[in-house]
Amino acid sequence: MKKIISSALFATAFVFASTNVFADSVVASYTCKLKEGKTTEEVIAKNNVWLKWVRANVNKDITSELGTAIVGKQDMFIFVDTYPDLTVWAATQTVLDSDKAIELKDLFDEVSDCSENKLWKFKPSS
Repeated sequence: MKKIISSALFATAFVFASTNVFADSVVASYTCKLKEGKTTEEVIAKNNVWLKWVRANVNKDITSELGTAIVGKQDMFIFVDTYPDLTVWAATQTVLDSDKAIELKDLFDEVSDCSENKLWKFKPSS
């Protein structure tokens, strides 16, 4: 599911791309829900597989974290994937959509459903 949502963001991002956009870090966030009987530890294990693969095949500076609620719905969580810039994010999406990433296809489907995502541009404060 993460792959499908990312693909939609990929097309949108390039419509708005400019020279300045490529200089800033980019964060992809995904709002997800655990499937019945699954645990965050299972999701983290899957995410570690994903992260190891994209670091080896795209860029070693990609990071990914999983955030869980302290208060509120305990079955919801977020992924936060950080890329050095929009170029690296786009390269990641391109590789993930290719046959090269076949081993990652449906990786998260058995443990989670992701219903919402956003692509953020971050600029350092002074």
